[in-house]
Amino acid sequence: MKNKKIAIFYGGKISQHLVMIREAAKKLGAELELISYNRVGFDTEKGEVFIRGGAGKWEKRIDINSFEVIFFRTTGKHWEEVNLVIDGIKNKDIKIVDPLVKVGKPSMACKAYQMLELKKAGIDVPKTVYGSLQYLRESGILQFNFPVILKGSGGDRGTRVYKADSQKELEALTDEMRRSEIEEGRRYMLQEYIPNDGDYRVLVLGDKVLGAMKRFSQSSDEFRNNYSAGGGVEIANLPEELYDLAIKAAKTCGLLVAGVDIAFRNFDKDKPVIWEVNKGPQFSGFMKATGIDVPKEIVKFLMEV
Repeated sequence: MKNKKIAIFYGGKISQHLVMIREAAKKLGAELELISYNRVGFDTEKGEVFIRGGAGKWEKRIDINSFEVIFFRTTGKHWEEVNLVIDGIKNKDIKIVDPLVKVGKPSMACKAYQMLELKKAGIDVPKTVYGSLQYLRESGILQFNFPVILKGSGGDRGTRVYKADSQKELEALTDEMRRSEIEEGRRYMLQEYIPNDGDYRVLVLGDKVLGAMKRFSQSSDEFRNNYSAGGGVEIANLPEELYDLAIKAAKTCGLLVAGVDIAFRNFDKDKPVIWEVNKGPQFSGFMKATGIDVPKEIVKFLMEV
């Protein structure tokens, strides 16, 4: 395995998962640096995009072209910095992960875009209607039976996902979300509710499935199965065709490192539905369920990409 110089970009505070990846890199002898988007800048006089040194090192600059692999683990609100970094890359041999960032199209990281792309690829997804909150509550809802899911087009770890059992509940939710729509530009969509006794998270690295776990709610009051929402997890062994489906879904969404969430219509494993494809998936629950050393596998993947 060739040792490559790897940069992983992230937004916000450094997470426990990123620290675990950094520690895994040390054990594997990989040269890996975690870079906050706060360190990205440019200089019109020199005509260059640069990465400043670590905390407090304002004058030290790192040449982005000194890396061989660049992984944008999260993008979120940082597409401006993502595009600056990509524009600053002059070395065509640098490998960029994931493919979607090469396009410089922020919508590709949104759930609404995913629904359309997956459907066009012949992959079943929940029936979905996208539009303003007013449209969803007045017209979009006419295409559904209650209960329904109101879901943000952005967000992860089960956040910005709500269930409405009646028109009254839907109107209360949309009233509550209205401020975020107006002031923050957040967007929402309605989805059909698919009854389930749990869903499945499949972790994809390129053309390989690392493993799968089942996630399930441990409370009758909680419809979400996410581990971060208190859900339980256990190892799962799925048919090979479902692993192939997960890889296809990740590629369709322009991702090499992805957590693909699968549910089943009418509890029938012959009727898989892709709930969503997650970029930079969290993996604490996955490691608990499967025992797989995910940080190590991610670093090995980046070294071999």
